[in-house]
Parts: sequence; structure tokens; C-alpha cells
Amino acid sequence: MAQDNLLIVLHFMLLWGSVILGLVAGLLLPISNLISIPLGVILWALGFFYNFHLIQTRRPYNLHRPTAGQKSYERIVARTLMNLGIAFGFRSWLTIITAVILILLYAWVARRKKEYLDFRRERNIADAFPDRSRRH
Repeated sequence: MAQDNLLIVLHFMLLWGSVILGLVAGLLLPISNLISIPLGVILWALGFFYNFHLIQTRRPYNLHRPTAGQKSYERIVARTLMNLGIAFGFRSWLTIITAVILILLYAWVARRKKEYLDFRRERNIADAFPDRSRRH
């Protein structure tokens, strides 16, 4: 989906932009590099492997299942761990703030997707997009 690609680009720009801006502005956490770098790597790796585990164990989507569209926010937790790992690795206050903003963005996108899937499950897709339905 085009929205997913846009979200990935927005995530990348916000996260790495905040790292660069934080380093240039000197807004760094008062932590030693000996602590922040290993902590950042550990947090990022935990988030990465948790996200990888969630992707590997997800069930196939079934529109007619009663719980279709009802997913937990586990992937948001995994991405947040990765974002915080980057924030602590580079010791950036701005990246921590960006990680919180991205949590809100991810939750909003997940809620919108859930609403769409619930709507699609309950009604005909032609009701949602009447301009895309074929007329006979």
C-alpha cells in the first residue's frame, strides 16, 4: 500500500533527522558512551528480534474470522524498542521525543487500519469505495 510506504519514509526521516539534529544541536543525554552504546544496541536488538518473531508467528488474515482486524499493539512495542535503542545509542533527547511521537503515529495508523478492516468485515467493500465498484 502507498500509505505503508509513506509511513516508512516518514518514520525514517523523523527518526534519523532527530538523531542528526540532536547531535548537531548538542542535545545529548548525560550518559557515558560506555553505557549508552551497549544499552542502545541491546534495546535495538530486542526490538528487532521481537518484531521478527511477531512477523514469523502471525496467523494468515481471514476476513470472516470474528476477531479479524483485532490485533494487539505488539509491533508498536517492538518498533518503539528499536527507536529507543537508536535514541540511547546516539544519546539524543530529540530522538526520545521523536520515539514518543512515533508511538502516537503508529497507534493512530493501527486504529485506522482496524476501523477499515472492521468496516470491510461488516459491510460490502463497495459501500466503502463506491467509485471503485463496477456497475453492471
